[in-house]
Amino acid sequence: MLPNQNRLRRREDFAKVYAKGDRYRGTYLSLRILFDSNDPFIRIGIVVSKKVSKLAVTRNRFKRQLRAIFRQLLSQLKHGLQIVVTVTTVTSKPSYQELWDDLRNLLAKAKVLHGN
Repeated sequence: MLPNQNRLRRREDFAKVYAKGDRYRGTYLSLRILFDSNDPFIRIGIVVSKKVSKLAVTRNRFKRQLRAIFRQLLSQLKHGLQIVVTVTTVTSKPSYQELWDDLRNLLAKAKVLHGN
């Protein structure tokens, strides 16, 4: 589980990121990133729709894996970010490593990792 200060929860916050955030698209994931200099925390929201899978077990698995990846990458991200990750419709279930690679490539493309 992500710490409370790192979660994006309210509908208004999601709507703001969707409306004003930059969009990046990968093989399995779609990323919306909004930089907010007033907020010292990194806030993350994860969206997995029923189009991906009608089974809640599968959708929750994607969310658990993405939260675990973000926990490892949290210290490498720049502060003041609001990120919404959406799992796109996939024909095959990606492995943990494929999700890791896809998310890391998207974050590098967005230039929000400390190395970039």
